[in-house]
Amino acid sequence: MGNGVFGMNVIEVKGMEIRIELLGLMTTLIGPTNSGKTVFAKKLCNKIDNSDVFIDGKKITEYDIKYLRENIAVVLDDDNYENEFVYEELLYYQDQLGINFKEAELKIKDIASFFKIEHLLGKKIYSLYICDKVLVKILALLLLSPKVFIVDNLLSYLKEDKRKLLLKYLKEKEISFINITTDAEEILFSDVVVVINNFKSVISGSPKSILEGNSILPYMGIKLPFIVDLSHNLILYNVVDKIYCDNRKLVDKLWK
Repeated sequence: MGNGVFGMNVIEVKGMEIRIELLGLMTTLIGPTNSGKTVFAKKLCNKIDNSDVFIDGKKITEYDIKYLRENIAVVLDDDNYENEFVYEELLYYQDQLGINFKEAELKIKDIASFFKIEHLLGKKIYSLYICDKVLVKILALLLLSPKVFIVDNLLSYLKEDKRKLLLKYLKEKEISFINITTDAEEILFSDVVVVINNFKSVISGSPKSILEGNSILPYMGIKLPFIVDLSHNLILYNVVDKIYCDNRKLVDKLWK
């Protein structure tokens, strides 16, 4: 997905020993509860001290705050909304950045069509199902067209069709996506995985390298994805000889 974006290619949180190459990729940051995942997210949106955060080798505190707000969007795992109605919420952050009203309206129309939520625009946020409330929270910041989009432990709330649309949208727009989660199933649609524990990165690599062999995840209390766990068991019985991360490929192997 692209060859990187000038001025926003690598994020480092040196105090947590986290280094993430953006390059339009999807990175999953996974760890158990209270491992530091939300601390990472809050550092990137200036909610807590972030003097140890570097972007392309330069301290984040040395960047213009408007530039950061335009290019790094962080959706936190909370129930905070700025407005009562969906449409106003989708308009809010664009207005805060001074985006022209006509342009903001057009962007809302386009994204509502893409995610098939036109019927929600006039509704009150508190009246929505949790899956739709979370989607509105995500889209309100995605409308800013950031270079880096970070979501803190919220993808599991989305319906599968909306999650697929979100990943498709991010890929098409070449937005670098950092998905923070405790759910190993979400590793399966990642490009890169960073495992965190005790506020430090402990291992990083491709999804396959994190999941195969004697994976560290179960020792941290994180269940392996079903298809991976099944592969491990099938290997023990000599039914297959490698870890599968794709349901269809495993089924094809079993029915050869």
